[in-house]
Amino acid sequence: CGNASCVPICPIAAKYDATVHVRKAQALGVQVIDQAVVHFVEVNSDGLVAGVRFKRPDGREQRAEANLYVLAAHAIETPKILLMSRTDALPNGVANSSDQVGRNLMDHPIQLSWALAKEPLYPYRSPLENAGIEDFRDGDFRREHSAFRMAIGEDGWSFPGTTPTVLAPQLIQEGFRGTALIEQMNSHVARQFRFANLVEQLPDPENRIVPAFDQPDALGIPRPHLSYRLGDFVERGMAEARRVSEQIFTAMGATYIEHGPEHQGAGHVMGTYRMGDDPKTSVVNAEQRSHDHPNLFLLGSGVFPTVGTANPTVTLAALALRAAETMKQELRVIKQQLQS
Repeated sequence: CGNASCVPICPIAAKYDATVHVRKAQALGVQVIDQAVVHFVEVNSDGLVAGVRFKRPDGREQRAEANLYVLAAHAIETPKILLMSRTDALPNGVANSSDQVGRNLMDHPIQLSWALAKEPLYPYRSPLENAGIEDFRDGDFRREHSAFRMAIGEDGWSFPGTTPTVLAPQLIQEGFRGTALIEQMNSHVARQFRFANLVEQLPDPENRIVPAFDQPDALGIPRPHLSYRLGDFVERGMAEARRVSEQIFTAMGATYIEHGPEHQGAGHVMGTYRMGDDPKTSVVNAEQRSHDHPNLFLLGSGVFPTVGTANPTVTLAALALRAAETMKQELRVIKQQLQS
């Protein structure tokens, strides 16, 4: 797919997204209930999940029951649902005896740095990112500042906000018209170059998501309230990313260099229901099974206890496949028990 517009969704479906497996599931007989927002997880006196409640757009509330339950609403909504499901028996919410649900929210904060190369590089001819510089993903320097990976963009200056459609009126205001405008546009866009430096972030229990019970949405469900800061370790990593980017641009003979003054979000939302062996300090085990409720699985990158510099998708998919195998085996046992 030779265009540079695969974010957030590829326009011709050349890139994987969740609809691929939705179709496979439906072909196997799975019922997909759309426009249904889960807002409460019920737990019985035995510590097992007994049902989930969900709301429809018209306000109707319904309930679903199963043998096994999976929450896969990612690292913001999953902990919010668990924390909303508080009762007298579970005053801290579901799956939260460790008090780790909603904590340790992480992303890959992005330091954007961009330049105008001396020679044409011709962006916009391929998918968004084809290559990167991985030399700074690990090393002794991590005692002082966070690691980072330098993603080389193929989208010119679109990420910093100067798309060709933004550049054109700027050049018109400068007086370019007709053939001169086309030539200036071609010359400028062909030399645009940027790094998106994705910076490792430490888990911080004060970086968290909680339900905003005093700020309900149209369905009466609390919106998420986020507390989030980068921390000095990350700030120093971003400063180093700017330094390295500047060094590379200078070596290229760039005629214009700029660094974003604030961090950008990568959308790699991680943490908030961390994985671990100790139920006192983690929410799920290696199977992605809740320590507190044996028939509840929590999937997604919320299980990451820490992050590196690489995108989380392949790892979370691998963990989901592991959990799926566990659930398949367990469902076989349940089926045999029902048949005997």
